[in-house]
Amino acid sequence: MMLNKAEINQPLLITVLRFPGTAASLDEASWGLLIRQARNANVIGRMLSAVEPYVACHKWPLRAREAFIAEKNIADHRFASLIWEVEELAQILASENTRPILLKGAAYALEKKPFARFRNFGDIDLLVPLNQLAAVERALVSNGWLTTKADSYDQYYYRRWMHELPPMQHIHRGTNLDVHHAILPLTARYKPDSDRLIASARPSTGMASVDVLAPEDMFLHGAAHLFCEGECENALRNLLDLHDLWIDLFEDKSSVVGLVNRAVDLDLTVVLALAGRYMEHVLDSKNAGCIAGVMRDKGVMPQLFTWHDWLFDAIFLGFHPSCQQKGQALARQVLYLRSHYLRMPFYLLVQHLLRKAWREVQPVNG
Repeated sequence: MMLNKAEINQPLLITVLRFPGTAASLDEASWGLLIRQARNANVIGRMLSAVEPYVACHKWPLRAREAFIAEKNIADHRFASLIWEVEELAQILASENTRPILLKGAAYALEKKPFARFRNFGDIDLLVPLNQLAAVERALVSNGWLTTKADSYDQYYYRRWMHELPPMQHIHRGTNLDVHHAILPLTARYKPDSDRLIASARPSTGMASVDVLAPEDMFLHGAAHLFCEGECENALRNLLDLHDLWIDLFEDKSSVVGLVNRAVDLDLTVVLALAGRYMEHVLDSKNAGCIAGVMRDKGVMPQLFTWHDWLFDAIFLGFHPSCQQKGQALARQVLYLRSHYLRMPFYLLVQHLLRKAWREVQPVNG
């Protein structure tokens, strides 16, 4: 396949993700660069699994074959560990008459989405009703899940303003857990209704004792996390999640209309528009442009600006030294500030950032 000039100037990883068959023409040095870029972006298993149908493994350099074998072994272990942890969490919360709703990577894996096999995730995310949060926390603490935030301000910040408990970790196994009562902070600019999300959740196909979000909500939550939370290092991985969910769930226009309607209901039209834009712009996702078309037809298309590309290309095109472009460091700082601006009102943002800056300059006791 012939690439246009813009595609030739993209990082090799983006080119191969868009057109996996191009890996057939790579020499060993280019394969090495591709692996380094993919590992840096935390998508090496996902990238190699995309290449495999187009270029047989035995034609890969030894380094690539070994990396793929390692990713398969890690993926199998990660999935087995996830099943064990989720079963225990479900049992703990059942004692409080609570059915946890799995979010993000754990939900994709338990639903056995093909792309999720190689998705690396550092923690398990759960959503529970706000009125059950205190009881859930007590039950978890009683079973060895302890907070990782010892600072009193951090505890106050999470409990007063955020959409989750302070992060938890199991005292023996070291597994990380985030317990949410909403998918965005209480002070955030966009305010999806948690009650609607919980009411539409359905039992997981992979485990009867836990729930997952409805398909539209799963996609919108992924978009909200990507475009509001400011998690820059995993931005490409999270965009790939949206791309793969899109291919899996929204193949016809009627399903896209339902997705747009749900975005309106949940106050997430902006993040949906951004998702459509960058699935198409970065990954050439099939029919992703129809999101904007449906939104325009319904009169709910928000305004997107050309400078958004400057901002988001800085994180989607990668952090490997070979992917660096002029202005990327500044763009990432702007995105960091943008995520905080979306998270809380200006007066709270100033207080929070000043508090964090003050802590950074304080001497460490001892």
